[in-house]
Amino acid sequence: MADNDEGREGVKVSSTVTRVFRGDRLESVHRAHVVVLEEGRLAGAEGDPDAVVYPRSALKPLQALPLFVSGDPARLGLDDNQCAILCASHSGDAGHVDCVRTIQRAAGVLESALECGPHQPFDTEEAQRLIAVGESPLPIHNNCSGKHTGFLISCARHDAPHSGYLDPEHPVQLEVCDLLGRLTDIASTDLEPGIDGCGAPNWPLPLSKLAALFRDLANPERLPAELRDGAGRIFEAVNAAPHFLAGHDRFDTALLRATPGAFLGKCGAEGVFALGVRASAKRPAFGIAIKVEDGAKRCYEHFLPHLLADIGLLDRTEPTLAPFFDGRIRNTQGRVIGHLESIWDPAFADNATGKGDGL
Repeated sequence: MADNDEGREGVKVSSTVTRVFRGDRLESVHRAHVVVLEEGRLAGAEGDPDAVVYPRSALKPLQALPLFVSGDPARLGLDDNQCAILCASHSGDAGHVDCVRTIQRAAGVLESALECGPHQPFDTEEAQRLIAVGESPLPIHNNCSGKHTGFLISCARHDAPHSGYLDPEHPVQLEVCDLLGRLTDIASTDLEPGIDGCGAPNWPLPLSKLAALFRDLANPERLPAELRDGAGRIFEAVNAAPHFLAGHDRFDTALLRATPGAFLGKCGAEGVFALGVRASAKRPAFGIAIKVEDGAKRCYEHFLPHLLADIGLLDRTEPTLAPFFDGRIRNTQGRVIGHLESIWDPAFADNATGKGDGL
């Protein structure tokens, strides 16, 4: 069982959920807040389920939802790949870049209007190609360029300028903020944004609210009627085209490939991951969210698959997820020199009625 200490004045602090061993000796620990919602009840938690966190890029499906509700993706004839990348933290490979440019051409949006700024592609092949030809990365290589393209498309609906579309007071961002407040039962006037790495507003939420949001996005019948088709299209697209949600060797992509039609999962920087599980005849709806205190994604990439398997929502033999289930640590010689070990309260599985039902 993970340790969960009480802080000063009874405030819950994070729990140790992943241990890192070098040989047989404990070398490091990762502490996190975790919440598991089953339908409308709390099935389990580590740390503080109401810890307030920045969702970072885990917010992208919500940020894209107004665009999908408007019907613009259908009007533009966007396919699954293109719809998925509007919600993505893509790796910036050649296919991703071409996909975003195709959307921009269809919508009449200029690439030069992107205000996300550039960074080196996560994709090694594309990053090395740019270096080899002496080119600098462009804003379209930014993992958020799909989301930003969606913002630019939405400007027309509001008769608003492209310039300054990231300002929290811009109509596009106010629409996102209002929707977030509506779906989390937080007054939009109480949502105070920070600024994300790409320049977009990012609103802190209690972790339990993030889990509930993803539970509902994965189960659109839980949403107001006018939002259901848009949320359903997002779920459909990212499951049909998981490579365009993240990329090669990325956890988000592997998780959705392993569970087609079951999950809506999205990473966020600084150790955030949010997951919605679609209800079926075999399982109820789940919402799960984790915030790793030190921001290390290796924690949730190991912890979550094992937790989901214990609950009965993943198969430990799924080959797509083998690199994440495998906790062995290798050095530059390929020699196994340590391992990861993830731990949680056994009540997570005992309290989840879906245990053992599978996908």
